[in-house]
Amino acid sequence: MTEIPTAERPALWTPAHSDCRPRRSKNETTTRHGDWTLRQDDAPDLPPAVYVLVCKSEAEDGTVCGAESGPMPTTAAMYEWARIHEWQHDADHRTFRLVADVPMVMVPKVEPR
Repeated sequence: MTEIPTAERPALWTPAHSDCRPRRSKNETTTRHGDWTLRQDDAPDLPPAVYVLVCKSEAEDGTVCGAESGPMPTTAAMYEWARIHEWQHDADHRTFRLVADVPMVMVPKVEPR
């Protein structure tokens, strides 16, 4: 198999669609069908978002705490759990991992006709 000369490559990699362009932000994608945005889906028939915090702080002997908040319905409840957990452990439990189950949906910026 022969390699394509570098001078000829740009023609091969040209987008096939006239409306393809670079992304403007991490949450934006452009396809040949237009601009789309990923956002939280707030449809009434979907279960609400659920947040779980897991403490990743280590004790002096190297063991990881691993305490879990349990399912939290709001970010405010999650922040409150973290604050209380840190307070109960003499200010050395400050590292957490967030596990979230949030319904998401891709929506066009302009609805197709």
